[in-house]
Amino acid sequence: MIPLTLQLKRHVPAEPARVWRAWTDPGELARWYWPASFAPSCSVDLRVGGRFRIASAAAGMAVSGEFAAVEPPARLVHTWKWDGEDAETLVTVEFLAGADGGTDVVVTHERFADPGDSANHAQGWNDCLARLVAYDFAAGD
Repeated sequence: MIPLTLQLKRHVPAEPARVWRAWTDPGELARWYWPASFAPSCSVDLRVGGRFRIASAAAGMAVSGEFAAVEPPARLVHTWKWDGEDAETLVTVEFLAGADGGTDVVVTHERFADPGDSANHAQGWNDCLARLVAYDFAAGD
Protein backbone atom coordinates (compact mmCIF):
# COMPACT_ATOMS: atom_id res chain seq x y z
CA MET A 1 0.00 0.00 0.00
CA ILE A 2 1.26 3.50 -0.84
CA PRO A 3 1.28 5.77 2.23
CA LEU A 4 -0.65 9.03 2.45
CA THR A 5 2.47 10.61 3.97
CA LEU A 6 5.81 10.62 2.15
CA GLN A 7 9.21 11.01 3.69
CA LEU A 8 12.36 11.24 1.58
CA LYS A 9 15.93 11.91 2.64
CA ARG A 10 18.98 12.94 0.60
CA HIS A 11 22.50 13.92 1.55
CA VAL A 12 23.56 17.19 -0.04
CA PRO A 13 27.26 18.19 -0.26
CA ALA A 14 26.88 21.66 1.25
CA GLU A 15 26.42 22.99 4.78
CA PRO A 16 22.85 23.49 6.10
CA ALA A 17 22.90 27.31 5.84
CA ARG A 18 23.94 27.09 2.18
CA VAL A 19 21.29 24.47 1.35
CA TRP A 20 18.70 26.57 3.20
CA ARG A 21 19.58 29.53 0.99
CA ALA A 22 19.32 27.44 -2.19
CA TRP A 23 15.86 26.32 -1.04
CA THR A 24 14.56 29.74 0.03
CA ASP A 25 16.16 32.27 -2.34
CA PRO A 26 13.84 32.66 -5.36
CA GLY A 27 16.68 33.03 -7.88
CA GLU A 28 18.45 29.91 -6.68
CA LEU A 29 15.23 27.94 -6.29
CA ALA A 30 14.39 28.63 -9.94
CA ARG A 31 17.75 27.13 -11.00
CA TRP A 32 17.25 23.67 -9.51
CA TYR A 33 13.72 22.97 -8.22
CA TRP A 34 12.16 22.03 -11.55
CA PRO A 35 13.89 20.99 -14.79
CA ALA A 36 15.55 23.86 -16.66
CA SER A 37 13.30 23.16 -19.66
CA PHE A 38 10.35 24.30 -17.51
CA ALA A 39 11.90 27.80 -17.27
CA PRO A 40 10.44 28.20 -13.77
CA SER A 41 9.85 31.48 -11.99
CA CYS A 42 9.76 31.66 -8.20
CA SER A 43 8.61 34.10 -5.57
CA VAL A 44 9.26 33.64 -1.85
CA ASP A 45 8.03 35.78 1.06
CA LEU A 46 10.06 33.97 3.71
CA ARG A 47 8.14 34.56 6.95
CA VAL A 48 5.39 32.79 8.85
CA GLY A 49 2.22 33.69 6.95
CA GLY A 50 4.27 34.59 3.87
CA ARG A 51 3.67 32.81 0.59
CA PHE A 52 5.73 31.13 -2.11
CA ARG A 53 4.92 30.33 -5.73
CA ILE A 54 6.81 28.26 -8.28
CA ALA A 55 5.38 28.54 -11.78
CA SER A 56 6.22 27.32 -15.26
CA ALA A 57 4.50 28.80 -18.28
CA ALA A 58 6.42 26.31 -20.44
CA ALA A 59 5.02 23.32 -18.52
CA GLY A 60 1.66 24.97 -17.81
CA MET A 61 1.76 24.40 -14.06
CA ALA A 62 2.30 26.18 -10.77
CA VAL A 63 2.34 25.36 -7.08
CA SER A 64 2.00 27.75 -4.16
CA GLY A 65 1.61 27.74 -0.43
CA GLU A 66 1.89 29.58 2.85
CA PHE A 67 4.72 29.25 5.35
CA ALA A 68 3.68 27.86 8.75
CA ALA A 69 7.23 27.67 10.20
CA VAL A 70 10.45 29.38 9.14
CA GLU A 71 13.39 28.28 11.31
CA PRO A 72 16.65 29.05 9.45
CA PRO A 73 18.67 27.05 8.66
CA ALA A 74 16.97 24.01 10.17
CA ARG A 75 13.28 23.69 9.30
CA LEU A 76 10.68 24.99 6.87
CA VAL A 77 6.97 24.10 6.94
CA HIS A 78 4.46 25.20 4.30
CA THR A 79 1.21 24.28 2.66
CA TRP A 80 1.25 22.98 -0.92
CA LYS A 81 -1.45 23.54 -3.51
CA TRP A 82 -1.33 23.07 -7.28
CA ASP A 83 -3.06 25.74 -9.37
CA GLY A 84 -6.49 24.56 -10.45
CA GLU A 85 -6.81 21.94 -7.70
CA ASP A 86 -8.68 22.08 -4.40
CA ALA A 87 -6.45 19.76 -2.36
CA GLU A 88 -3.96 21.38 -0.02
CA THR A 89 -1.22 19.29 1.59
CA LEU A 90 1.58 20.03 4.04
CA VAL A 91 5.35 19.92 3.44
CA THR A 92 8.06 19.95 6.12
CA VAL A 93 11.69 20.28 5.07
CA GLU A 94 14.45 19.66 7.59
CA PHE A 95 18.10 20.59 6.99
CA LEU A 96 20.20 18.41 9.30
CA ALA A 97 23.96 18.84 9.68
CA GLY A 98 25.82 15.80 8.39
CA ALA A 99 29.04 14.49 9.94
CA ASP A 100 30.98 15.43 6.78
CA GLY A 101 29.88 19.08 6.77
CA GLY A 102 27.08 18.35 4.30
CA THR A 103 23.35 18.38 4.92
CA ASP A 104 20.78 15.64 5.26
CA VAL A 105 17.62 17.06 3.73
CA VAL A 106 14.44 15.37 4.94
CA VAL A 107 11.19 16.15 3.10
CA THR A 108 7.94 15.04 4.72
CA HIS A 109 4.84 15.62 2.59
CA GLU A 110 1.55 14.72 4.24
CA ARG A 111 -2.24 14.93 4.07
CA PHE A 112 -2.65 13.30 0.66
CA ALA A 113 -6.22 12.35 -0.18
CA ASP A 114 -5.32 9.13 -1.99
CA PRO A 115 -2.36 6.82 -2.66
CA GLY A 116 -2.15 7.83 -6.36
CA ASP A 117 -1.51 11.44 -5.45
CA SER A 118 1.11 10.34 -2.93
CA ALA A 119 2.86 8.19 -5.56
CA ASN A 120 2.91 11.05 -8.09
CA HIS A 121 4.46 13.39 -5.55
CA ALA A 122 7.03 10.76 -4.54
CA GLN A 123 8.31 10.73 -8.12
CA GLY A 124 8.36 14.51 -8.27
CA TRP A 125 10.22 14.87 -4.98
CA ASN A 126 12.77 12.22 -5.98
CA ASP A 127 13.48 14.15 -9.18
CA CYS A 128 13.62 17.47 -7.31
CA LEU A 129 16.01 16.16 -4.66
CA ALA A 130 18.27 14.63 -7.31
CA ARG A 131 18.60 18.10 -8.88
CA LEU A 132 19.39 19.59 -5.46
CA VAL A 133 22.15 17.03 -4.84
CA ALA A 134 23.64 17.88 -8.26
CA TYR A 135 23.24 21.66 -7.83
CA ASP A 136 26.40 23.76 -8.15
CA PHE A 137 26.30 25.51 -4.78
CA ALA A 138 29.42 27.54 -5.61
CA ALA A 139 27.71 29.05 -8.66
CA GLY A 140 24.87 30.35 -6.49
CA ASP A 141 27.24 32.40 -4.30
